[in-house]
Amino acid sequence: MRILLLFFLALTVLSCNHFEFSPNQSFDRISLKDVNVNNLRKLGNGIGDDTIKFVLTGDSQRSRDETVEFCKVVNAIPNIDFVILDGDISEFGVLKEMTWISRTLEDLRPPYVAVIGNHDETARGKEVFLNMFGALDYSFVYGGIKFICHDSNSREYNFDGQVPNIPWLKEELKPDANITGYVAVSHVPVNSEDFDSKLVKGYTEAFAQTPGFLASLNAHTHNYQLFYPDKSGIPYIITSAMGSSEFLVVQIVNNKLSFERVFF
Repeated sequence: MRILLLFFLALTVLSCNHFEFSPNQSFDRISLKDVNVNNLRKLGNGIGDDTIKFVLTGDSQRSRDETVEFCKVVNAIPNIDFVILDGDISEFGVLKEMTWISRTLEDLRPPYVAVIGNHDETARGKEVFLNMFGALDYSFVYGGIKFICHDSNSREYNFDGQVPNIPWLKEELKPDANITGYVAVSHVPVNSEDFDSKLVKGYTEAFAQTPGFLASLNAHTHNYQLFYPDKSGIPYIITSAMGSSEFLVVQIVNNKLSFERVFF
């Protein structure tokens, strides 16, 4: 009996990575890893694609059924290049929540990338996001347009003046001969009380001073909104929540951005 107990104990220790041992763990045997990098590899750089067409959605927390339907609707829309899930994948920053959504989104025909939301940074959510999706601040270029995805969840950092990371953004916004336009993507918009008020001016000025900057895309409020926080004419666009059965289809042609609301 003692030998059997020792055997099972050793087996448990050696296999700990294959079992759920805590609701607060940041990985398990079925969770995905490096989703953004892997999907961007599938997407490619879009050279020669003169019409960029993508879906913007967000706030999928507590909305797995709607996410299933969302995939069906998106798959029926022709010529979608990619999908952006703009934060709040989860409600409580728990691995199981993010796994449910990420596994559901595998049914999408176009590749998708995720941006971190404020709810994703609760509990061990940030660690889960890093393991499952990748960096909190990252960028990619498709069809000559640079998409700058970043953490704007200031409240989760106690408004310490570091989030969003404006110096990093300015580096990403530097002119490049291979880039014709720029789009910023983050969860919390500048008109939210969850955005660091001390950083609004520097943040919007960084965009306004960038030639070819097309739009700032956000989620968080669970309601569609189009607004202009300054005189630059740059649109700040907020998509509704997954649970509201609405998303945006965004199109960029000849460096002109347009969008339409889609209800499902």
